[in-house]
Amino acid sequence: MDYLQLIAEKPPEKAALITEEHTYTYGELTALAQQRRQEVTSGRRVYFIKKSAIAQQLIEFIAFAGTDNVPVLAPQEADTEHLKDIVPPPEACMGAMTSGTTGRAKVLFRTYESWAGFFEEQNRVFGVTPDSCMFAQGSLAFTGNLNLYMGALYAGASVAAAGKFRPRLWQEMILKHSCDVVYLIPTKLRLLARGCKAPLNCVKSIIAGSQGFDKNDLDAVKAVLPNAEMTLYYGASELNYITYIKDSEMTGDRTLIGRPFKGVGVSVRNGEIYIDTKFHVAGVKCPATLGDCGSIDENGMLHFLGRRDDMYNINGIKVSGLKVESALLDCGGVEDAAALAEKSGGKDLLTVFVVGRGLNKTGLLQSLRTRLTEHELPKRIIFTDALPKNESGKTDRKKLSLILESCK
Repeated sequence: MDYLQLIAEKPPEKAALITEEHTYTYGELTALAQQRRQEVTSGRRVYFIKKSAIAQQLIEFIAFAGTDNVPVLAPQEADTEHLKDIVPPPEACMGAMTSGTTGRAKVLFRTYESWAGFFEEQNRVFGVTPDSCMFAQGSLAFTGNLNLYMGALYAGASVAAAGKFRPRLWQEMILKHSCDVVYLIPTKLRLLARGCKAPLNCVKSIIAGSQGFDKNDLDAVKAVLPNAEMTLYYGASELNYITYIKDSEMTGDRTLIGRPFKGVGVSVRNGEIYIDTKFHVAGVKCPATLGDCGSIDENGMLHFLGRRDDMYNINGIKVSGLKVESALLDCGGVEDAAALAEKSGGKDLLTVFVVGRGLNKTGLLQSLRTRLTEHELPKRIIFTDALPKNESGKTDRKKLSLILESCK
């Protein structure tokens, strides 16, 4: 079984992929992918897909997955030269490109079963059915997009895909195609909510990553998607989906990221989260850790307390960058925040970047003193219009470090 066979088994006349320019039926997708597959060259190798159009990306992926040319969707600007001679493992049907924590791109390989074997469970949790039309935005080089597209196609659903970063267009497409499922990263969900002039009553399910989303964001989104149930998930490229939480379970506790998906084991050892799952990339041995810190409460719910890399040694005392960021987000007027440590005079000092309106350093520090201890207070506050984000919507800390250097 491969993805092309999966697509070919669906009703050929049904809409599979709806873009701004064209609606591709399952039959048309199958024919285009089969035609492209005939051009596969012999020899086991990595095949980088750098197309800009979502339809082209999807057709190439379906065509090559399951052949000796193992597809890897990559951003057009990505440097893949150092990766071209990698030989994929024999069981791999696809690869995913990630910068990991080192900043240099690498490829993670997957079997067909490591994704397709989980599609039924993720579709159940996310509310994706054969009758669904799911809206999503952005390149399939973002693995979260590719996974949810393939999960929807596995179910026999339709996907309405916006290539342009234009919230007004997203709203138009959702209404035009009566999308009942919306998948957007938290940053884009906020933009959709701000730009909506009327409620999008057709939406029944919202899917988003849990990090960077809180109760205030939920209230704003539910105001314009009043009939939708939101599911926030915690996951990783290496280990697929790990935990989820429904909107009715959300509290003011930003650390709460939910219960494990069925078939996924979660434990905490010495404050570090370990995951046991068979839906991981090649080469991972479970239980595995991503270096994330957390705890499990009496209800079996996981709390995310930041990455090991987000723990800073400030004058000999460990300070959680996530705790400082959460405290900032609880201050009135703060829309986004990030904490980093920098060297100054041989010491580590905590610096924060803050996005918001009507803010000043004195007022912010006064507010933080009710939420943080003295050694957790930042020594420098840099106000900015926006924080740099990567494709998954998380703060790009490498770019932030460069900005920090330029501010010295």
